[in-house]
Amino acid sequence: MYIFVIPAYNEEQNISQLLRKLKDKMGRRNYSVIIVNDGSRDKTKEIALGFMKEMPLKVFDHATNLGVGQVFRTGFKAALKEAKNDDVIITKEADNTSDLAILDKLINSIESGYDIALASCYAPGGQVVGTSLYRKILSWGANQLVKLIVPIKGIHTYSSFYRAYRAKYLKDAFILYGDKLIEENGFVCMVELLVKLGKMKPKVIEIPMVLNGNVREGKSKMRTKATIMAYLRLIAKQLLNIRGGIHDQICHGLGGCHFGRDWASLHENGGAKIRAGIIKVK
Repeated sequence: MYIFVIPAYNEEQNISQLLRKLKDKMGRRNYSVIIVNDGSRDKTKEIALGFMKEMPLKVFDHATNLGVGQVFRTGFKAALKEAKNDDVIITKEADNTSDLAILDKLINSIESGYDIALASCYAPGGQVVGTSLYRKILSWGANQLVKLIVPIKGIHTYSSFYRAYRAKYLKDAFILYGDKLIEENGFVCMVELLVKLGKMKPKVIEIPMVLNGNVREGKSKMRTKATIMAYLRLIAKQLLNIRGGIHDQICHGLGGCHFGRDWASLHENGGAKIRAGIIKVK
């Protein structure tokens, strides 16, 4: 089964086209769509509800705008309740900038054994069009900085919403991290999520994509200053983690200290070696 988790905030100009295209793309395949309406002040919710008789769709509603992080916590919690281990969970934007032409490549990557498949505008063959030079520089620079500090082999784009995950891998991640899997509420939450999943040593692949801002009706919902501050906060946390990791290694050599945690050691025989627990998503 293929489960889509799509955040939506004031997307009345885009949501109908999104759902029509997705319905046509998926055809008779076994799939479901979860729209999380994040306190939209327009008719996004009403338009989405109108599609419930046409396709397997659920709409979750936040009474107020809680941010992208909370949207994905809500959406993942709903998706994992119905997902089997080998199901594929796909996240994408509601503004039609997630190119459905590469959807089958993302899905096929998971079905061929990858844990995560990322749509990547910075991978060889990818591109960004229809976006201001300022936003291009900001996005590229932020991705390069994160890549420098917390590299994941073969990954060029950390910030893309458009991804496919093996459901079992997300289940293990929520058990491992609990409420701390997604702590950021802004757009940087997807960078945070990938960084944390990277510590679980996933098998990951990038699929090149042209990110075309020209297909979006209306303005981007990303707030530039808030996003910059969130990147700086995330990078600072990672630098502290790196510093703490070095400290732990020194202490281990001295036979003491006992701080920190080796996340890779929590996995054994393909599953999370952890205490019994439940998936918790606020």
